[in-house]
Amino acid sequence: MMFLYSLKLFGSNWIKALKFLLCYIVIWGICFAIFLPSFFAFKDIVFSSLAQTNIQNSVLSIFGGNLGEDIRTLVQMGVNVLSSTFQLNAGLCVYGLVVMFVVLPFLVNVAKYAFCEMLYSYMTSKNKTGFFSALVRSLKKSLLFALAKTFYNLLFLTSIGLCVYALCLINNPAFVHYGLPLIFLCVLVIFLSLEQITILGWMPALIVFDCNIFVAYRRGFKAVCRHFWATFGTTILYFLLFWVLCFLFGIYSMIVLVPLLTILLCVYNMVSFFCSQGMRFYYNENNILTPKKLEEVDSFKKNAYIL
Repeated sequence: MMFLYSLKLFGSNWIKALKFLLCYIVIWGICFAIFLPSFFAFKDIVFSSLAQTNIQNSVLSIFGGNLGEDIRTLVQMGVNVLSSTFQLNAGLCVYGLVVMFVVLPFLVNVAKYAFCEMLYSYMTSKNKTGFFSALVRSLKKSLLFALAKTFYNLLFLTSIGLCVYALCLINNPAFVHYGLPLIFLCVLVIFLSLEQITILGWMPALIVFDCNIFVAYRRGFKAVCRHFWATFGTTILYFLLFWVLCFLFGIYSMIVLVPLLTILLCVYNMVSFFCSQGMRFYYNENNILTPKKLEEVDSFKKNAYIL
């Protein structure tokens, strides 16, 4: 149900989603401008490392042949490039990693907060809030939230990276050919889904209750627990579709799929939180969804546990 109503709400707010997408593109431009002074030096190091590994063809035709071997090759390439960059210019490597994994996610999280503020206004009263006004109005809270969420996500990204690297160290040909693609997909889907559901209600709770980020995290996580399996299943569905499309259309499709998934997850987070709280909301111009009241859901679970 939440998946369906998320798509309906997305369809009713596609103009807001387009504004967020434009902001997303601007943020990428800002990060590229920040990195531009070091871009050509970094490019020379990367291409030098790629020439040594002799796997340019795997990068250009990813997932075109043996899927398991392509995944293993790409992971090893990433580790080799990172290691070579650190050896040749550690400062440049650290600078690039900070821009990519701290500055970029931080700015995107600020924009996501403004987008969810716009969704909140529509869902509660169908008010049309401008993206820039929502961004400025929520800037004080969004900056603190974006900082906390960025470092929270880094923990999960590090865990995913270590798991993927450990899988790619296995040299058994049968495992690489048949087992690695499936396990690789499961690791990506399950870890990203777990990361998402642990923070799914964080931003909506911060917007709805206007509390500090720690109280919002606790309330958001409690909201997720009320519909844990339904939320977990829907989140897995989102990431499964995302990675399947990436495997089918190649690595360059992520240029479109990543911002699209980001927008859909923002909408889904708001819908899921409203449903868990029993809050009525507009999902299009003429229809209101009335979920079960919070007390009814908790009472049913307690009775089920007693029985």
